[in-house]
Amino acid sequence: MDLLQFLGILRARWRFIVTALVIGGALTGLYIFMTPATYASSATLIVSTPPTGVLDPYAATQTTQQRAQSYANLATDAEVLERAAERLNVGLSAGELGELVSARVVEETMLLEIDARAKSPELAQQTATVVADEVIRLIKKLETPTNDNVPAPIIARLAAKAALNPVPVAPNIPVNLVTGLTLSLLAGIAGAVLRDLLDTSVKTAEDVQSIAGSAPIATLPYDASVRDNPLSSDDSNGAMNEAFRVLRTNLQFADLDARRQTILVTSSVPDEGKTFVATNLAISLAKAGRSVLLFDADMRNPNVGKLLGLENTVGMITVLLGRASLEQAIQPHASGVSFLGTGPQPPNPAEVLDTQAMRDLLGKLRTSFDVVIVDAPPLLPVADAAILLTEVDGALLLVRHGSTTRSQLKHAITRVQAVGGRLFGTVVNAAPAHGIGSYGYGYGYGYGYGQVLQVGDSSTDSKSGRRGGGRRAQR
Repeated sequence: MDLLQFLGILRARWRFIVTALVIGGALTGLYIFMTPATYASSATLIVSTPPTGVLDPYAATQTTQQRAQSYANLATDAEVLERAAERLNVGLSAGELGELVSARVVEETMLLEIDARAKSPELAQQTATVVADEVIRLIKKLETPTNDNVPAPIIARLAAKAALNPVPVAPNIPVNLVTGLTLSLLAGIAGAVLRDLLDTSVKTAEDVQSIAGSAPIATLPYDASVRDNPLSSDDSNGAMNEAFRVLRTNLQFADLDARRQTILVTSSVPDEGKTFVATNLAISLAKAGRSVLLFDADMRNPNVGKLLGLENTVGMITVLLGRASLEQAIQPHASGVSFLGTGPQPPNPAEVLDTQAMRDLLGKLRTSFDVVIVDAPPLLPVADAAILLTEVDGALLLVRHGSTTRSQLKHAITRVQAVGGRLFGTVVNAAPAHGIGSYGYGYGYGYGYGQVLQVGDSSTDSKSGRRGGGRRAQR
């Protein structure tokens, strides 16, 4: 991974990093808030030899330094702590007091520091004073010879009294905040890099080209306003409309010799925006002066009618059953696009598509319009799109940025090739403005039959079928 890739990951995953930083900051603040204030105080002892002249100065210094280290270890002895706890009389046991007291020798000196911590500055001062006093007593007891005429070789005296320090030593708010936020930031960056390394979704044009064998035919930008305004207007100059103009132009070069085109729009899996792309591509083609039919062939989850604000109760199934003519089933839209819905939902969509009647219907549509855009189900969950691929001029395969995995795209292309279908190209949907990262919009896509209209139900005439069947199909 080079520097540019690393910076691209940070830019793409900045929300994850900020979230980690916020959570880390909150946990650090909670830790500071929940940690009780701790105060400290220190008393200093000096361990030395009496000025008797028994030892030379160098030997005396060596002896006192060695003894000082020994008495530093004995400062937290159980006997010393028990006597100190009794004198303090604050409800602390020797063991509890031992967790609050420590002793150390100042390097290359004869000074012994007794450090004490407590929940109040007064108690910290008292603890350091009492423990220091008990250490002096212990040293005197151990160093005083049995012969009263012989002076003690080592004596200990109080060099500095324990001071009252009103400023708590813990929690150290600045240090804790800097440490917590730094660790949170590093954790966020590490998590972002790890997520990117484990992410198998398609995020770059190179990903598409390595799998499909060619670069995307068009890239549609992420636009949050799509949910509220899903239909583009070819008269405006927005990025989305410009992307559809590019797609429209590139499709003309995909099949130069064709005067009429039947184009299937599909995807690998649901929620990749194929209905949105099929509808707006049809509108863009119609604005260019071509006669366009938008055919909703997704009988499992028809959405084109809802997007256009037209009825889906009469459509392909109605025509195949002979309950309406093709001319009666086709509806005009204000954009100039003609629309043919699915009609009542059959229990066997794949079988309906794989019939001679369906092939004849597609042939008739081809001769009636310059371009027929077929909105088909996704390739991987069901066989519907694979069946239709053999009856159209070519297909557009939707790839949703940051959502479609490389494995899904590979299997979808394999399925196209398995049936001998032609792939005009891939379209990357919901791509971020810069580099890798953002995830795009999507539309709910549920597969299942629910309540269906039985094709052989002779009790439903064409008029009532358009009303009742439509209500059942849209539930």
